[in-house]
Amino acid sequence: MESELLTVTLPENLSPALTEKLKHLIPGTYCLHRSWGFGQIKEWNNATESVTIDFKSKHGHVMQFAYAAESLTALAADHVQVQKVESLDALRKKAQENPIQVVRDCIQSLGPQATADGIQALLSPEVISAVDYKKWWDSAKRALKKDGHFYVPGKKNEALRELDAPSALGDSALEHLRLANGPKAVLAALASVAKYWSEIKSDTVLQEVAELVDSTLTKVPKSQLPIQIELALARDEFYHMAGRPGETGSCAITTLSPQTPPALSNLLDALPGSRQPKLLEALRVGLPEAWPALFIGLIPRANGRVAEVITEAFQEAGRERDVQAAVNRFIRERNITCDFLFWLCKNRPAVYSPLIEPQLFMAILSVLEKDQFSEIKKGTKLYELVLSDKPLIAAILKDAPVADVRDITRAILLSPVFEELDKRSLLAAIIKLYPEVQAMVVGTDKTAAPEAKIIVSWPSLKRREAELEDLDKNQIPQNSKEIGIARGYGDLRENHEFKAAKEMQTILARRKAELEQMLARAEATEFTDIDTSKVTLGTKVTLKDGSSSEALAYTILGAWDSDLSKGIISYQTAVARALLNHTVGERIELSTDEGGIRHVVIEKIEPHQVDLSIPA
Repeated sequence: MESELLTVTLPENLSPALTEKLKHLIPGTYCLHRSWGFGQIKEWNNATESVTIDFKSKHGHVMQFAYAAESLTALAADHVQVQKVESLDALRKKAQENPIQVVRDCIQSLGPQATADGIQALLSPEVISAVDYKKWWDSAKRALKKDGHFYVPGKKNEALRELDAPSALGDSALEHLRLANGPKAVLAALASVAKYWSEIKSDTVLQEVAELVDSTLTKVPKSQLPIQIELALARDEFYHMAGRPGETGSCAITTLSPQTPPALSNLLDALPGSRQPKLLEALRVGLPEAWPALFIGLIPRANGRVAEVITEAFQEAGRERDVQAAVNRFIRERNITCDFLFWLCKNRPAVYSPLIEPQLFMAILSVLEKDQFSEIKKGTKLYELVLSDKPLIAAILKDAPVADVRDITRAILLSPVFEELDKRSLLAAIIKLYPEVQAMVVGTDKTAAPEAKIIVSWPSLKRREAELEDLDKNQIPQNSKEIGIARGYGDLRENHEFKAAKEMQTILARRKAELEQMLARAEATEFTDIDTSKVTLGTKVTLKDGSSSEALAYTILGAWDSDLSKGIISYQTAVARALLNHTVGERIELSTDEGGIRHVVIEKIEPHQVDLSIPA
């Protein structure tokens, strides 16, 4: 080609610059024209001193040498337009395997026109289909930012640039932060500044960054609190890295964050998982007096990640008993999440080892039953763990009284949670540990009824009999009608009314079975002719706290008569069991909700004063 070019007699009136440009426009090369776009030089005509070019829309176009030199730009062999003509398949493959190199080629090809729109026009649809382009471009941008040697602007009309030196990277990151608009853009730009801070390291710039971030924070509306907290956390991380003290003013984490458990729980749910522990740690440090109560208040809604942070915080503070007592209380109240229970059962931290007992299983069953009828299912992992982790069942039932094991077995048999095969597997694991309950499972337990007799008052017995009668005569028949009506609505797979009615059928059937079993075990009494020489069923017991002058009074009645607001407790409760058969003047130890021991003295035993007459 070069020898062919040298045989051409170039016009003498061309300037050296035009002559040099013309030398690059030899036949076979490619060029760009500002109006006609991309083309290929086809031939030179020495006689007419002209060039013939094939443009996409103008084939065989002829230009004089001088005009061609002025209006055409020769393209290098690696220009993307040239690659599209000469090696389209290879370019497509490179776009998928090495998007960074393709973007680099685009930047070199387009120069100041290498905007997001310019790159898209160059690559799509020939290299990347219009349907796939957005996904490809989003992935390419992430790769470019991770690479760190490219300036990726937030605005579509601003050109991408390749950066060479570390200082240029730092300058670019800082420029990006100055141009960022809105908290999300500032958050992303701040991460870049932090990445290249070792190259920037300037007190003046640090102050500029601080003012810019705080200015952005003050403009964020309350409805966008999660992004505000994210930005504040990123700012404090950046300050720590740069050696600047944390923020303590109106934009401090402790000022911005809510300090009531419900509001803080909602905020944690809205934050990315990686930010949740950082927020809790910031609050623990910033609220040295208030954090224990705040963290305990979070437990009923805590996920596994939050549960771990809370537990570690109490352990580091030497307050393991506090968090253990709180979790124990929430388990017994059935006021805890599937996520927390999954984390607890899977990891079984030493601090919670006393809680791995039958009450934990009953709490698991309770939350799984609630989850079964929720629109958003969160208990799948917990369900699978209970079935697959046989050591967990063994740990829960270790040294458990047979009565507790019977209660768990009965609850599993009645529960609508487990599929039939899963239920059998779970019961088999329990029978292996406690062969005594096998007769319950197969329905041949001759001794269960006498052993399980419970004492109840006549009014409580009548209430349950009335509830069972209402189920039989009203609720179950009405539910059957609703199932029949819903079945007529069509496709059962998408029939929400049918699903809801069937779920209610399960609940009603389970409740009926529970009531029938409870009533079969019940032995009613009027609690008359009470022996007050010792604490028995039907007595009112007055106690004095050994550590204060505070007086306590409990009336001990039947299994279904508890009413804490009136001081009435069931004889089956731990407090009642500790008091039964003791006499006036005896000193008794009672367990507290927090896991401690309370010493009391029995001051008085008298007949109960509760009206147990049956309503007409």
